[in-house]
Amino acid sequence: MAFVADMAGAVQAFSSSGKLRWRVRLSGGVSATPVVHPTKPHLFVGTHAGWVYALDTATGATLWRTEVPTQSDPRILSDLLYLPQADVVVLSSWGGRFHALDASSGAERFSWDAGISPYAAAAADREANLYCLRAVSNQGVELVRVTSNGEETLLHRAPEAKRGARRTLVSAAPVLDEPRGVRYFVINRDQGSLLHAGSLKAGSLLWSHPLPNAVQGTPALRHDGVILLADLGGSLHAIGPDGTSRFRYVSGCEYLLAGGVCEAGGTCFVGDPLGALHAINGQGDGNTVFEAKRSIQARPSFGPDGSLHVPATDQTVYVFPARPGTGL
Repeated sequence: MAFVADMAGAVQAFSSSGKLRWRVRLSGGVSATPVVHPTKPHLFVGTHAGWVYALDTATGATLWRTEVPTQSDPRILSDLLYLPQADVVVLSSWGGRFHALDASSGAERFSWDAGISPYAAAAADREANLYCLRAVSNQGVELVRVTSNGEETLLHRAPEAKRGARRTLVSAAPVLDEPRGVRYFVINRDQGSLLHAGSLKAGSLLWSHPLPNAVQGTPALRHDGVILLADLGGSLHAIGPDGTSRFRYVSGCEYLLAGGVCEAGGTCFVGDPLGALHAINGQGDGNTVFEAKRSIQARPSFGPDGSLHVPATDQTVYVFPARPGTGL
């Protein structure tokens, strides 16, 4: 099934043929990507009202719900992450904390500082270590590793830029390339941004690559270790695992809000605010393969059968069947 959440607070489930299975309305709109439990029929959803829900994937019934504690803005904007080793759901709210909630009950296991106006999701490795970015006043932007017991280690700190940490966009989640032992993270500056690559094992910084514009969407990792970043200048950048630029694809749109996804053959799919879906091959050659009636502001996703799901702001999710060897 495909699960769709929207800014009106509705969550819907559709069969593989597009038939509506159920629809429920939650307290608060949803812009954070929900997460599905890998083995149990549970869907976890966070809302702008600060509530986290566990829904039955078969019926939409609420299994549990919990309100994230906050003394300020309750909005949950970070994509949700399920950590199987600890059986917790990880998210942050604009209250300034990351929370790890028990997946069975919603009870909080542990929490840690998420910085100013947290937006970026956490990432996790196979050893249950969590990685997150945060903006901290008078410090800058920090990359932090947190164990499944809540123990925190500062891995990298970029000093405050001229505009200060409060006005620094921190929205792209870290990306882990475990087979190559590398973690990637983007730090936006007053002008442009820096893609950093660090060693997962040693914790040291391997290299940094400057980009001309800020990056809002989480980067995509290709099978060959190339990382692809959609920036707020409308370009898709491909950076190799050695830190060198492989190509720059110009979308023709003024900015790209969301990152792309890569299929096994190396083709990257990314949508733009004009409603165009771009397909870019491994050499950087791309074209528009579909145009929605309105803008595409979210990352596409693949189904287990290889079908590509593209949500647009015309209240439609477009589904393209997998066609082996062609990318779409």
